[in-house]
Amino acid sequence: MPIFWRNFYLRQGLLLAASGLGLLLLFHLTRLDILLEDAWFASSDAVWPLRNAWWSRTLIHQWLRYFLILAALGCIVLSWKRRHAVDALRWRVVGAACVVIPLAVSLGKRASPMHCPWDVDRYGGAAPYFDLFSAVSAHITNMGHCFPAGFVSCASWLFAFALLRYPEQPRASLRIWLGVAALCLSMGAVQQMRGAHFFSHVLWTLWLSWALVVLLHATLGAWRTPAGKAGPDAPATP
Repeated sequence: MPIFWRNFYLRQGLLLAASGLGLLLLFHLTRLDILLEDAWFASSDAVWPLRNAWWSRTLIHQWLRYFLILAALGCIVLSWKRRHAVDALRWRVVGAACVVIPLAVSLGKRASPMHCPWDVDRYGGAAPYFDLFSAVSAHITNMGHCFPAGFVSCASWLFAFALLRYPEQPRASLRIWLGVAALCLSMGAVQQMRGAHFFSHVLWTLWLSWALVVLLHATLGAWRTPAGKAGPDAPATP
């Protein structure tokens, strides 16, 4: 493996480890999740006013999700069509991310004891609030299955596009990464307004998604793509 990519994976691993530790401590030592969620809960009526609003439930949560699923299917087809192109390995990462990231989040939800805000006792539910650190260390029998954020994972596979033209176009890669992060955070904010997820759920989903993109990039050998020859008009390999 070239020294450039060894350094890249090492740097990303260190950043992921540091940010993961930061997220653990932030939501374990503070009440940030609760403070942010309180802003959207009408305690006087004990309801989430935006839970069933047309724009939040139908337009964003349903229609946008369907659109992103169709986009993922299209990318899977495109990655297959480009299987003989010079950038086939990079497109393979995109195609794999479309499947692996939502699947990993779905499996995580199945095993997760953490509850959605609307199931937490503070907001009229019956379950206590747990951050990730508390959930791992506590014995919880009433599983919540609400972590990570499944809706956000409908878009977080798009992080794979940040490495599609990297390192040839580093600025474009950064803009794509920031754009995908903004989209995911916006989708997560809608779910927070509805009482469907805490802010920590959203951030951990972004963390997991980027970690999986980096892992796929390394294990699928996308680093083997010749630098400077990964453009859309590059000739196909024989």
